[in-house]
Amino acid sequence: MALLVPNIGEIESLRYLIAQNNHTAALADQSPRNLVLKLYTSNTTPAESDVPSITAYYEPYGVGNTNAYGYAPTTGYPYCVNNRTDQDYTSQTGILLNGSRWGINNVASGTTATYPEQTFTFTGDAGDVYGYYVTRANNMPYTVQGVEHFASVGIGTTVTKGDNSDPTIGVIGNYYITIDPDISVDDLTLGMVVGGNAGIDTGTKVIGIDRALKVVYLDKALLDNIQVATDPSVEFSFSKITATGHQLVAGDVIYVAAGTANTTTESGTYTVFSVPNADEFYTTPSINPTQNGVAGVSTCTLYSSLMYAERFTNGPYSIQNNGDQIKITLNVALDWYINIYIIELLGIVVKTIPYFFLQVVDGCLRIQLINNKFIFRRDMWFTFHNFGWGFWLRRNIKFNNGYGRLFSNYQYGNTDSFWWT
Repeated sequence: MALLVPNIGEIESLRYLIAQNNHTAALADQSPRNLVLKLYTSNTTPAESDVPSITAYYEPYGVGNTNAYGYAPTTGYPYCVNNRTDQDYTSQTGILLNGSRWGINNVASGTTATYPEQTFTFTGDAGDVYGYYVTRANNMPYTVQGVEHFASVGIGTTVTKGDNSDPTIGVIGNYYITIDPDISVDDLTLGMVVGGNAGIDTGTKVIGIDRALKVVYLDKALLDNIQVATDPSVEFSFSKITATGHQLVAGDVIYVAAGTANTTTESGTYTVFSVPNADEFYTTPSINPTQNGVAGVSTCTLYSSLMYAERFTNGPYSIQNNGDQIKITLNVALDWYINIYIIELLGIVVKTIPYFFLQVVDGCLRIQLINNKFIFRRDMWFTFHNFGWGFWLRRNIKFNNGYGRLFSNYQYGNTDSFWWT
């Protein structure tokens, strides 16, 4: 059964997502990064499975709706302007948003955050702009961000925890080991490969760390006891990413796309874990290493993470002249549903069309809207009960070839009802 998120939970969740709770002195410790508003010139319609790539969500750096990452923008597309003194995002492009300027409202239709209107002013031809998206802020320069195969994944470091004086302890069959209290675990993170001990199964990885109790949780059970009498040490290995002049810092969130033939690195969203120098960094979860520097084998492409995206309803907008502008007012809402009691629903056929999805969960037929469109074959009478798209049925749900024929007894709710055609 899905958890209910009450209104106050929606507010807090949205505060975190948009960094609206950054009214603290130590922003890096107390809040996620601020967000960056970006435009895109690829002919892309946002979808759930979207990720940044060389063919989607590239910004208007040049003329002709082509990917120009690797070159400085020539269109007047802006670089970020810092809005706090304890950050530096001026190498990143787009408009840096200030978390303290978001306004959050909780009304009958759901919880929504709104940001004041932002204006992009161009100095030259940028082609057609199809939409905008929001990422978590980082300071990757144009020479790094989105440049295909710019970064490489390689063998990083192996650290050892435990010896006869300060042993690592584990019990056969358990899915965790305990590090001695005198040994730091600050250099350990999720995804690291664990080994160097007969009690550790091959390919075991770290799936959790309790830093206060020095407990490391594993994805495979221990094959033998880990103790002073046998071998009290355990090795943790992890890979590094090399990207010259990356300008990333610990805590930055980025998307790592594996090279074309890179079968070892898992493409996905990662957080920068540590930065030993200006050209290398480690991630959490840890990325699996490779050992071949051939393009497309151990290479990867670094992007800002994709958080929210929207295609202009009446777009694309053509940017051709000096002074052309695009103005955007951001409204970010949590996915919400309306739980509906079905009053009378005999012989009604619901057709699965591209505007919504049907899913049965614990006897509940859930309809998720896309673009707020919703079609039935005849009139229905609903009563609003709560928030969360869903039909609560008492009996008889039958699906056949994408159609659902629903039958329900009369049910009553204490809220307003209406007719929907």
